[in-house]
Amino acid sequence: MLRSLVLILLIVNAAFFAWSQGWLNQMVGVQPNAQHEPQRLSQQIHADKIVVLAPKGADDATDKLGEYDADGSSPGANTVASAAASEAAAVASAATSTATTASAAGSMPGKATVASSSSDDSKDSKCVEAGPFSATEFASAEANVRHVLPAGSWSGNTVSIQGLWLVYMGPYSDADMLERKQAELRRIKGLNFEEVRTPANLAMGISLGRYNKQDDADAALLTFRNRGIRTAKVVNVRPTMDVQVLKVPKASVSMQVALAGLKLPQGKGFSACRP
Repeated sequence: MLRSLVLILLIVNAAFFAWSQGWLNQMVGVQPNAQHEPQRLSQQIHADKIVVLAPKGADDATDKLGEYDADGSSPGANTVASAAASEAAAVASAATSTATTASAAGSMPGKATVASSSSDDSKDSKCVEAGPFSATEFASAEANVRHVLPAGSWSGNTVSIQGLWLVYMGPYSDADMLERKQAELRRIKGLNFEEVRTPANLAMGISLGRYNKQDDADAALLTFRNRGIRTAKVVNVRPTMDVQVLKVPKASVSMQVALAGLKLPQGKGFSACRP
């Protein structure tokens, strides 16, 4: 059995070898080197005029190779290099100019800040003032303002404040005595009065009226005595005086912020100017 199989394989291999060498072409009719669909050759027209072209990329590469000089540089390389150098020089010049401007601006930070601030918020400026202050208090307040505002942006105005006089009863020793006296005054028809709580030295007392002139207070006291009020008297709460008001006519937003952070005498601060 094995011998028969080996013999068959030998015969098949010998037949295949003979066919591949073309020895069996006349017997088999199928040639080992025959082209597929040979009938197309007979359908070609002017096959002798067919020219095989090289790929387009190869021609372009060949043309471009011809553009370069013997030293490997392109005829336009010098022009390109010159343009690049000019552009680099322009960039360097612009950078130098920018650095110079920045340096100049940095040397005057205060002025640059003030100019920018003035331009931005000048349209929102308004008049603000603080006070009233005594002469000593005004000097202290002005010294604080001088640290945050440019010179000449504020002024000191003198304001006359009217004095204050009371037709006054008291002070009484305790709340019970104060209440009894108020009960007596309520029985007098058409009499207006009020309890006094400030200043401290007049607390636990009663005011029958407030007046800006001493003559007016004296005249009112005479009227009250004619109505049977014998213990009333005239007291001065505040004398007529001249005080100082610190005014900033055109305070920008940045100025207003700076002024709001100041600590002024008696805890006073800046507010809109009174008409």
